[in-house]
Amino acid sequence: MNPNSKKLRDNPIKINVDHYDYQILLAHSQRSGIDLAILVRQLAMRQIHDLVFREQPIAMILPSQNTVEMPLGHFWAMTQAPASTAGVTSHA
Repeated sequence: MNPNSKKLRDNPIKINVDHYDYQILLAHSQRSGIDLAILVRQLAMRQIHDLVFREQPIAMILPSQNTVEMPLGHFWAMTQAPASTAGVTSHA
């Protein structure tokens, strides 16, 4: 029994995919020998981690409050316009 009850995977999430996506996921699951649910969870968590931590890899974890606090700069960077490309020449 896992001593940390928060780490138990007892919060189901249902997703609906079409036949083609299901066949791709199933084939990859069978080829890699990973259970389909584990594969989908790993893919989802990898994507979420990429979205949240790509720009700002430093987060402050507050174990006493069970929260992860992101610096405000992370959110401001997401709302700012991209830098100007004036003066950049293309060699295409």
